[in-house]
Amino acid sequence: MRARVGSSVAALVFLCALAVPAGAQGLSGIVRDSLLRQPVVGAVVLLLDSAGGTVARKLTNERGEYQILSTRGARALRVLRIGYTPLEQTFIGSGSSNLDLTVLAVPSMLQSVHVVPNTLCAPRKDRAEALGLWEQARSGLLATIVSREVFPATMHRLGFERVMDGNSERIEAMRVRADSADTAATSFFAPHSASDLVKSGFATDGPKSKIFFGPDADVLLSEYFALGYCFDITAAGKDRPNQVGLHFEPAEKKRNRVDIDGALWIDTVARALRDIEFHYLNVEPKAASFRPGGRVSFREMQNGVVLIDRWSLRLVSAQRDSVRTVKGLQVHDWLYADETGGELSRVTWPDKVTWKSPLGALRVHAITEDGAPAAGTVLALNASHYFGTADPYGMVEIHDLLPGPYSARVIEPRLADLGIGIPTALHFQVGRDSTVLATVKVQTAESYTMNLCKDAHVFTAGGTSMMLGRVLTRSGQPVKNATVAIAAQLSNGDWRWLGDTYITSADGVFESCRKWEIGDTAMIRVSWPGFDDEAVQLARFSDHLLVAKVVTDGPAGRNP
Repeated sequence: MRARVGSSVAALVFLCALAVPAGAQGLSGIVRDSLLRQPVVGAVVLLLDSAGGTVARKLTNERGEYQILSTRGARALRVLRIGYTPLEQTFIGSGSSNLDLTVLAVPSMLQSVHVVPNTLCAPRKDRAEALGLWEQARSGLLATIVSREVFPATMHRLGFERVMDGNSERIEAMRVRADSADTAATSFFAPHSASDLVKSGFATDGPKSKIFFGPDADVLLSEYFALGYCFDITAAGKDRPNQVGLHFEPAEKKRNRVDIDGALWIDTVARALRDIEFHYLNVEPKAASFRPGGRVSFREMQNGVVLIDRWSLRLVSAQRDSVRTVKGLQVHDWLYADETGGELSRVTWPDKVTWKSPLGALRVHAITEDGAPAAGTVLALNASHYFGTADPYGMVEIHDLLPGPYSARVIEPRLADLGIGIPTALHFQVGRDSTVLATVKVQTAESYTMNLCKDAHVFTAGGTSMMLGRVLTRSGQPVKNATVAIAAQLSNGDWRWLGDTYITSADGVFESCRKWEIGDTAMIRVSWPGFDDEAVQLARFSDHLLVAKVVTDGPAGRNP
């Protein structure tokens, strides 16, 4: 299929002459279905010059209306809408006019078009129908691109990173971040052009590993993609009612080029794009069983705007593991699938029209250890931007949760400067358009510190105060493998070193519960084996909990 896309569109066009009164510069009207006489939402109205170039393009709104402010240089008018036969009319004059248009719904999305066959593609009986479906899909892709030009919106986007359980679909861990992009032109975009991706592939070598890419609407709409891929029809399963798939695969396979093979799915009843699913070709054999690929989904809004609302890439990562055996230390890579992507949480247009994604929610009752409402408690979800504050009844509500597993921690103001959250027993899985109800018992900072002391066997009963500290570099990174020694100042001014020391782990945290009293002064010394440098800090107990942050350059400015 070495098709000239423009000529295949022209084969579907109705041609007729249209004279428009000369005078002013604008053009407006309503696009209707020729049979039902109902407004057609989301139709692309194009004004073209004598060479076929685009002078202006608009998208019909929820009432089927379009408005073009200037018609200067226009010689033809074209209307494109997925599920409808393209309409083209010659355009004479530049006067202001109201022009209503009618388009004809196609009886079947699988209409044949005449194309010049691509000699690199194997002959197929459904090739002409596949190219007809491709032209319909291109109309939908064009609407996605025109939407962001005509109806720019404020988009609230959520990004995620998911670690899967091996090569399964079960999410083992997840990170979520918010990205409010008030000036974003699109929700998702490919960082390279279609010509570059078709020529060089959908992956490139990065500093440590390959970087993979996915196609966006611009890439799929490009003639480079149309000429670089072969198309055929693929049947939908039971999970895709009323849908038909346009399968695409590279026309020319090259050994060292990572390519994609997938399908663009179209709802034949709603006359709308649904999503693109694809997998990567020419990946390492060990990675192939993890099904590396991606998905991009489309959503048509009530105002006619078509947006990419979800996108994801599934790749393969490795974690190096070492096992000591009778043959010595053996190192191997543990492979697992991970997913990166995002989706739209909320979209708002200048006219205040708003769309919200059907995401999950959490409603939790926070109580103290004695069962009273933990009013004012700040509950945050780990590895995410989500948090909520308990009302006077201890109720916390968190909305717009991406589907997946979560755990929660308490943000205590005294520990916030250390970057420490108090863990809770709350672990839950949230689904789309659902609310999780839970009750969680929260610890105080004092009880949390006391439990740490007991676990580390550095707790002595009888004192009224305790210490919780953290060793950090000046850049805010925790210092691991540091030795923390603590001395108490005696009444005569001398220092008595406590018998226990603490070796910081990866989080750099240390604690002490050794009969401290309010008014006591402590000296904290942090050192590292093999280095003469050490950090010394004095701290005075003015409350029942002393929070100490020790900031150091570390040995020779390095994190040990």
